Amino acid sequence: MAYYKINPLVLFRNYGDFGYITDNRNFGYNFTGTDFILGDQIVSETGADILSCLEKQPLSINEITDRVTLLFEIEEGYNLQKDIVEFLDLLNMKGFVIKGESPQECNKNNILYGLGTNRINDQNPYKKECELIETQEFLGKRFGESPFPTSIHVEIVSECNERCIHCYIPHELKTELMDDKFFYRILDQAQEMKLLHITISGGEPMLHPHFVDFIKRCREYDMSVNVLSNLTLLDENMIREMKNNPLLSVQTSVYSMRPEVHDGITRHKNSLKKTCTSVRKLIENGIPVQLSCPIMNANYDSYKSVQQWAFKQKVPLGFDYSIIAKYNHDKENLNCRVSNEELYEFIADKMTNDSSYIEDLEKEIADNKKKSADDYICSVCNSSICISPQGNVYPCVGWSDRIVGNLNHDTLKNIWLKSEEIKKLRSIRRKDIQECKSCLQKDFCSVCMVRNSNESSTGNPFEVSKYFCNIAKIKKRLYESKK
Repeated sequence: MAYYKINPLVLFRNYGDFGYITDNRNFGYNFTGTDFILGDQIVSETGADILSCLEKQPLSINEITDRVTLLFEIEEGYNLQKDIVEFLDLLNMKGFVIKGESPQECNKNNILYGLGTNRINDQNPYKKECELIETQEFLGKRFGESPFPTSIHVEIVSECNERCIHCYIPHELKTELMDDKFFYRILDQAQEMKLLHITISGGEPMLHPHFVDFIKRCREYDMSVNVLSNLTLLDENMIREMKNNPLLSVQTSVYSMRPEVHDGITRHKNSLKKTCTSVRKLIENGIPVQLSCPIMNANYDSYKSVQQWAFKQKVPLGFDYSIIAKYNHDKENLNCRVSNEELYEFIADKMTNDSSYIEDLEKEIADNKKKSADDYICSVCNSSICISPQGNVYPCVGWSDRIVGNLNHDTLKNIWLKSEEIKKLRSIRRKDIQECKSCLQKDFCSVCMVRNSNESSTGNPFEVSKYFCNIAKIKKRLYESKK
């Protein structure tokens, strides 16, 4: 007898008149060399009802048929099970559903980060088809002027055990702890809205006494989870729960492999040793982790040591030279930015030695060339929203003083659909930033209102940061010199 289950690495939501199934590539991380790409797909109302009868544990085709039968009026003599099998077999070939001749075989056939007998690879005939499905176009038309929400970012604490010199959160404001019942209320509302993903951060989220309970509840709600943490407080209890959710991944920052540099940036003694030890533990336990290495004057001479270590550990690494001002408009942390000469040298090195950097840049240029003055500046309030420990709702990470609602006084759904502040932000177009309209570097620039707002003494998102204009100039000059 055949058994089926939903692939543990995919997310499914039933929206009533259609269903949406997707892999986790837009939300999580993989180990280097084990990219997991299925794509996403819209299924019909009937297909969504059938998928709603599956679980992430194996069920026999007879049990699935019995569940589906309860949802429909079936004509006598109609072979419902035959149609169910055809539908599930198609999704099995695409990787969204796992099949086996026994519960044990079904579990054995999991696609887990490139492991197992059913791994989707370049030879899979369905991979390309899945990637080409225009699901986002469908969702855009379906939800119209109320964008399709997929994700929330929740700061469960503002407290932190590090005092990083470049942090955009004012250190004197790192005092808040979210009430556990309040977090569960947020999660219930997120589930009601059928959100797919949650980022849990702080401050340092592992300082929260209910951190493990929080990520457990996220797993029970079948949510993709990304944890942003310095990992200095990681323990075995946390690791055990993290392992239970194949849709969970972790991001941490490493600034240098020289302790005096890394610890000097975090102002936390032995923080490099603790973070690296925890990264290894996550790897040993098969928990996906990505490293981030912000580039600043304090680590410019040694950031490449992080690149070498990440390569050795086989974990992805991202560099970022976009230090932004604090959200209370204090610019003291901007003293950490690298000089123009160092910026030029860093970008030149990436263009010369990192083919993926050029690929990403050329994609950015092509996308920017297609944009008109009436296009959105960015995706602000179009797919995600952020929540502070006090319940303040704000547009995106770093823009904490642009409050669009508060969950102590309203629901997440009401804020998403009805907040006047959100409506204002969604109405902003590229033409509204006058300075950028005729800029010669605009194809090389990712306009960001958070960067502008934080750096502006009045919080004006249209007051353009010259630092980022300079980055665009450098990228344009270097790119054109190589053509």
